[in-house]
Amino acid sequence: MWPRSEVIRSIENGTNTFFTLVGGKRADVGVVSGPNGKYVRTHADGYYNDNLLALPECP
Repeated sequence: MWPRSEVIRSIENGTNTFFTLVGGKRADVGVVSGPNGKYVRTHADGYYNDNLLALPECP
């Protein structure tokens, strides 16, 4: 499991990409800056969506 800070750093540095795949639909994970710092969100169909918490836990 990757700590959130490492995922953010890796995406920003371009060393890794991350995505979700649910029901055959892929959503890339991107970094967003908010009032409390940086966080990750999925990006699908040209929009950032905050649906990571709705995904099932990885095995």
